[in-house]
Amino acid sequence: MTGVLSSHSRNGRPSPDEAPWILFVDDDPLLLRSVQRTVYRQFKMRTAASGMEALELLAISTPPAVAVIDQGMPEMPGIELLCRMRAIAPDTVRVMLTGQADLALAIQAVNQGQVFRFLTKPVDIHTLNGVLTEAMRVYVQREDENRLLAEAMAEHQTEGVEIEPSTLMRHLQSKLTGRELEVLRCLAQGGTSKELGPRLGISPRTVDVHRSHLLEKLGFNHATSLVHIAIKAGLI
Repeated sequence: MTGVLSSHSRNGRPSPDEAPWILFVDDDPLLLRSVQRTVYRQFKMRTAASGMEALELLAISTPPAVAVIDQGMPEMPGIELLCRMRAIAPDTVRVMLTGQADLALAIQAVNQGQVFRFLTKPVDIHTLNGVLTEAMRVYVQREDENRLLAEAMAEHQTEGVEIEPSTLMRHLQSKLTGRELEVLRCLAQGGTSKELGPRLGISPRTVDVHRSHLLEKLGFNHATSLVHIAIKAGLI
């Protein structure tokens, strides 16, 4: 069952076909139906009852934004599916469900499957909603940042996995004014608009305006991305 994603991009609400989606994998049909009934209005979700079913779905779909995977499935343990998903869909934010609190398993899941959150069953639906919302935010944030980095590498004909700070800085300089770069540096250093205003010689309201303009110019949805990009560019 599919729902409409509640959050939307700065450029407008995506159509259902374009909206990021969540993959929920568990061999408990009652849990799958419960999750579908509860969260379908907020998120676009697809479910699978096994690891193999999940892999078959991934083979014919765009990668999910978020994957929630049960560890205790009989044919393919969740940690195996997480590791295989890491290769298939590296940008997917991964969440693991387990029937018992197992610290060793949690460490393995984080290290091997790069798990974002580790939830113990039975999970409260409000807790699950909160984790899904945060995971979706992280996904959108990563996509925004990756898009800007790819744009910078293409513009400056840079090859390799990691972009050099100097290359990213040149790209930022081509998109932002000197004053905007100064504001970006201050924002990345931290502080409220009220605290940053005197440092920049402007009002807190003007700080907010600058922040909004920076988000729009760089194509970001979240202010945290401004901090990440400023750090990657060596601004702070």
